[in-house]
Amino acid sequence: MGVLPQPSSSSESLVLRVWPCGETSVIASLLTRDHGYVKVIAKAARRPNSRLRALVEPGRVVTAEYSLNPNRELQYLRGGSVEQDPLGPGSTLEDSAFLQSALELVDRCRPLGGAVAEQDDHDPAAELFEICDAFIRVLSSRSCPRPDLAFFAFEWELLDSHGVAPEVGGCTACGLGQAEMSEVTMWFSPAEGGMICGTCARSDGVSSGKPLSLEAWQIFISMAERRLDLADDTPFERPMRREIGAHLHNFLGYHLPGYRLPAALELLRARKDPSR
Repeated sequence: MGVLPQPSSSSESLVLRVWPCGETSVIASLLTRDHGYVKVIAKAARRPNSRLRALVEPGRVVTAEYSLNPNRELQYLRGGSVEQDPLGPGSTLEDSAFLQSALELVDRCRPLGGAVAEQDDHDPAAELFEICDAFIRVLSSRSCPRPDLAFFAFEWELLDSHGVAPEVGGCTACGLGQAEMSEVTMWFSPAEGGMICGTCARSDGVSSGKPLSLEAWQIFISMAERRLDLADDTPFERPMRREIGAHLHNFLGYHLPGYRLPAALELLRARKDPSR
């Protein structure tokens, strides 16, 4: 009696998380281009000479070959190759912190799929993989001088993939246009879906959020219009970096279930500001 071949697949994958299993194996959570989130077991991957060892390093983009049995929660990782390693030679502590933060956000804040994807042929997981792949490629480039700006752009794209990117073209409450907004005080309100003018921020029934500086607004517009210059090596001043990070943090926390500030960002913030 013949043995039926086991279904399998080969797909570009982002390694999100890894857990030890038994004495030498590991379990890895993957975001794949073709099959969404897949959890695999890599047998004996912790042995020094294992050919699977390089395929289960968090943050790497790999071409993974794995079983695809719908009756199993864990698929078997069979082989593959490393395509991108953002933490290669020359990487910094900031690179590592922003990478680990992105992996945590992707693992915790998963986009909706199922019926929505079937109705319009839109695959949220595949779109999310493209966003992650682009971020990893930027971070892997030693010519990228701004991992912080790349991470902020990643957070914006994550919000957009969930359909809740901030509105920054004008006041979301009264409709005041972009040209007029540059002449008035501006606020950023997660509850209102983006920026609002100072008049609306003081009105009853409007959740005012926090003040938004003109420079931060211009950066948000560049993110929204996909024209952010990641090659610009002009560093953020500390107040500007904290303002942009705080606005995005509040917006993510308001709109994405399961979101919390990534632990790696807490460590990075503590390192940069020991007094906090």
